[in-house]
Amino acid sequence: MAGKDKYLLNRDGRYFARVVIPKELRPFLNDKTELRTPLGPDRRTAQARLHTAVAELQAKIGIAERQAQAARGEAATSGRYPLPADQIALRHYLARLAFDDSARNDHRYANVGIDDRLVSMLREGLAGKLTDDVLETLIGEQIERFRLLGNTTAIKGTDEWRVLARALCMAELEALARAAERDEGDFSGKPESPLLVKALEQEEAKAEAEPEPEFAALTFEAVIAEKVRLTEMGLGGNKKSDATLEKYRQVVLDFEHFRRSKRVATVTLEEGEAWRDSMLNQGKLSRKSIRDKLAAIRAILSWAQDQCKGKLYPDAKKGTPFDYLELPVADVIDSADRTYSLDEARKVLEAARLETKPNFRWLPWLLAHSGMRIGEALQLEKADVFEVQGDWFMHIRVGEGRRTKTNKARKVPVHPALIEEGFIEFVKARPAGKLFEGTHQDQRLREWVREVPLKGQEHTPPPNHGFRHLFEDALFGGVNEKAALYIMGRSSGSSADDYGGSDLRLMELAIQMKKVRPILG
Repeated sequence: MAGKDKYLLNRDGRYFARVVIPKELRPFLNDKTELRTPLGPDRRTAQARLHTAVAELQAKIGIAERQAQAARGEAATSGRYPLPADQIALRHYLARLAFDDSARNDHRYANVGIDDRLVSMLREGLAGKLTDDVLETLIGEQIERFRLLGNTTAIKGTDEWRVLARALCMAELEALARAAERDEGDFSGKPESPLLVKALEQEEAKAEAEPEPEFAALTFEAVIAEKVRLTEMGLGGNKKSDATLEKYRQVVLDFEHFRRSKRVATVTLEEGEAWRDSMLNQGKLSRKSIRDKLAAIRAILSWAQDQCKGKLYPDAKKGTPFDYLELPVADVIDSADRTYSLDEARKVLEAARLETKPNFRWLPWLLAHSGMRIGEALQLEKADVFEVQGDWFMHIRVGEGRRTKTNKARKVPVHPALIEEGFIEFVKARPAGKLFEGTHQDQRLREWVREVPLKGQEHTPPPNHGFRHLFEDALFGGVNEKAALYIMGRSSGSSADDYGGSDLRLMELAIQMKKVRPILG
């Protein structure tokens, strides 16, 4: 956007000076990706303080750069943040005014007069009457400071160096003039030098020219809500399950806390890299978990870009900043590590027989002999269990708040082991409505498994995966491949995914289910 200052950051109505740390220098700055200085809520005040704050941040980066060069055995170089002489003079002028304002908190400072000899020397320097050696004595320290900041590579003895030295003489004279005015109680003074006036006007024009982004108020939660609204109308892609949306919202909270902002329009690639690196360095999450979190934010940003017709991130070539974010390689997990052994599964099912609460008594048996995901089992109602030609089935529905991973319903035969165990009698005795009650029952079941049947065991797969993977292995006992995919609720990408509607097909599915080995003989 025209006039935009890359160092000025707006975070929920508060401004910061921000300088991104080059990747090769981050190890010398505590692995940070950027440096920030708060500038307050007022834009004009922030703009006025920006240059001094940026200079201080760049000084820290300059030190880190010299440390990096020393570590590599290289000679020190400068010029990372080059500026023209008028902009360097403006920064020096503003820095001197900031120092003057701070120094006046000590009453002795305002009682010290201006050195007339210094004023005379600065005027001669501005007029070009001084030699390079005298100029260096007068203003060389300031030139060196800006060289260390990376703002100049001017070398003594060149015209470039003298132009900069004269500009700094002028800035120092202007700052002394303001100090003299302030000694008399007048704080309204403005620079008179055409060079400084023009540079200051350019900076003020930047502040006026930069409007708030078109979608500045857009939040992550608003994007998610709009996604839900669109998908309920049959637009905006496939519906997301309530569990997925809840997971996304939790990830959003983590990301918002890290970046200290809810605004979507201000997300940057650097923030994504910093969040990723922070999670990796903490070592609390697996690489897969970190990858999933980053992918969730990437998905939400993509929704936002689509909802804003590609205008949210106009510089991202119709993509988002996270499209360029490198995700960590997920840990390779052996499926066996997430699957119950026969011994473990039998311990869980035998323990379930001793329970009186329906959730602990029947959910393990359902998972072990149907391949259902626990979320699907928890959605079952009494009316979903029905009989056809002497065989019993469970209708895993979609719609009215009920979801499956593929957004497709299916009718799964009740395994003979479940019937023998008394599941049908349990269903018949239940009142109309849900078979299982309560919230967070997946977590409660996981805790029960760890505390009761598999207590004291170090490696305990969660029941959702532990039983589902074991059941899938049992399907190798002669079950038709298409029937296996359907029973498990997996998509094959063919029209066969939708079969199971007629009574004849249900009867064939029941035949296939009877081939599946029971866990307990």
